[in-house]
Amino acid sequence: MSFQSVESQMVILFLGIVLGFIARKASVMNDRFDGQFSKLVLNVTLPCLIISSVLMNDELPDASTVGLIFLLSCASYAIILAIAFAVPFLLRFPKDKRGTYSFMIAFGNVGFIGFPVLSAIFGDQAILYAAIFNIPFNLLVFTVGVFMISEGEGTLRERLTDGAKHVVSPTLISCFVALALALLRITEPGILGQSLDVMGQMTTPAALLIIGSTLAKMPIREMISSFRPYIASLFRLVFVPVAIFFVFRSFVTDPMLLGTIVITSGMPVATNGTLLCLQYGGDLKTMTKGTFVSTIMSLITIPLLAMMLVYL
Repeated sequence: MSFQSVESQMVILFLGIVLGFIARKASVMNDRFDGQFSKLVLNVTLPCLIISSVLMNDELPDASTVGLIFLLSCASYAIILAIAFAVPFLLRFPKDKRGTYSFMIAFGNVGFIGFPVLSAIFGDQAILYAAIFNIPFNLLVFTVGVFMISEGEGTLRERLTDGAKHVVSPTLISCFVALALALLRITEPGILGQSLDVMGQMTTPAALLIIGSTLAKMPIREMISSFRPYIASLFRLVFVPVAIFFVFRSFVTDPMLLGTIVITSGMPVATNGTLLCLQYGGDLKTMTKGTFVSTIMSLITIPLLAMMLVYL
């Protein structure tokens, strides 16, 4: 991996986002289309991408490596959640917005941006690593994440119970399937593997078009008018992955594994935040601003993180 190759891949991804932006402005894409397209990605093409990363992989990691990835993920989220709860408190953000900013710092957009970026930079091996690494995310975002942003009616227990119902998803199931296949060292590069691989390859271009279309409908002036989303975005995109890098680099000897952990930890704000704000009465305006700002900033910060991995 070189900085130039990462930079070129990010430019390619950026142009895909631009195309989605233009498609929305030209009325080729709209809210209804984006909603259905998003369901297709999250429920069909992304699970295919994750499972095919195992089936089409000639060099599966051994069981100890798979276990290590899962343990590293749990450890990293313990660190990330500590940072996410501490920063809004220490910086004295408004009390009614601290939970929203904590969510923004804690949870990154691994599904729509993380997997495509890792696939572009590292290849299918990184997809497998990220699938295992992402299991705690799916469990935490609908429990701790709901706790962070929920301000709607009902008791906290009721809101958490409702959020827990959404934990099980095709993406999470595909992560566990990939984990099981990797542990059993099952591959199938034949018709099944190739079919899932073809479907999975739709994930990156589809996700880029959706991101571009989503950004196109946001009032840019309003999105960039507040300073706190920039601070939260800096912690999400820079401070968190850099902290993870320095904590883990002394005992993670596999460069691809370390790179996958760091890059995954440096994704922009998760789109789940917007959905959860709508469902639980959270601060939708602040969450939207953070999502917009962090997505734009990530076009610069992700190549910088890659450069850090190359030179440190």
